[in-house]
Amino acid sequence: MKKFLFTFSFVWMFFGYFALPAFGLTERELIAGLSQLQNLPAQTPEGLRLTGTLQKALSAYQSITDYKTSFYKTEKSNGSLGPPERIYLKFEKSFKIYMRWLNTEKRGVEVVYERGKNKGKLALHKPGLLFGLTPVIFLDQNSPWIKAGSASYNIEDAGIGSFLFDFTDEVIRAFRERKLKVAYHGKIVGEEINGETVEVTFLNTKAESGYLAYRVWILFDEKTSLPIHMELFDWQNQLMGIYTYKDLKINIGPDDLEFKNQINHFLLRIFYSKND
Repeated sequence: MKKFLFTFSFVWMFFGYFALPAFGLTERELIAGLSQLQNLPAQTPEGLRLTGTLQKALSAYQSITDYKTSFYKTEKSNGSLGPPERIYLKFEKSFKIYMRWLNTEKRGVEVVYERGKNKGKLALHKPGLLFGLTPVIFLDQNSPWIKAGSASYNIEDAGIGSFLFDFTDEVIRAFRERKLKVAYHGKIVGEEINGETVEVTFLNTKAESGYLAYRVWILFDEKTSLPIHMELFDWQNQLMGIYTYKDLKINIGPDDLEFKNQINHFLLRIFYSKND
């Protein structure tokens, strides 16, 4: 996610850093940016606490090479929230992702995407597609079928790291613009998710301001320190997306037999292919 020096100056941070694109920063570089905020005046106790929470999450993510999880997402499309989708998700750094839908009309659909491979297209398997004569097809990310039920869908936004990086970047930006409001709401203890909850509002922003949402509610997992539940609200303060990661397993390694038994064998070859 953005590239800048670990030991950048105060002046550079407030002028050069914020001009860079969000996808260029690494975990270490974002941690450095948060460290700069901690030493600045006008930092509120809640804001200071958030920088610590994000630093801890980024440090945890830095140690991860891969993970798999049950991913639940509900997103707004055509003005209303769609049905909750349940997805088996496997992710490998730097950015390789596999998703298999377990419910809704997409049940059985499998997708593989790797940044910089296959001309940026998604490899897709759908049971019975073209009478089974074509087990895998490659679709553009802007394909209407890919975006069905999720008008703002972007495969590059998928995964824990993408949210964590983009959200941290926006927290730093909002602090600079004095648009950051932070409120902690204590811990949630449940059967499947446990952790600390925080609400972040990007005050006096608009949909075209470039922020991912007007208000974000996040649960940081007590065990891994990662964000595993997020609720995003639009500029009418209406819910526009709910994302939850359950049964998270990290650093499984390449010998993941359970995954290899899940994925279509044609897609498995693509997932592990070294070719472009």
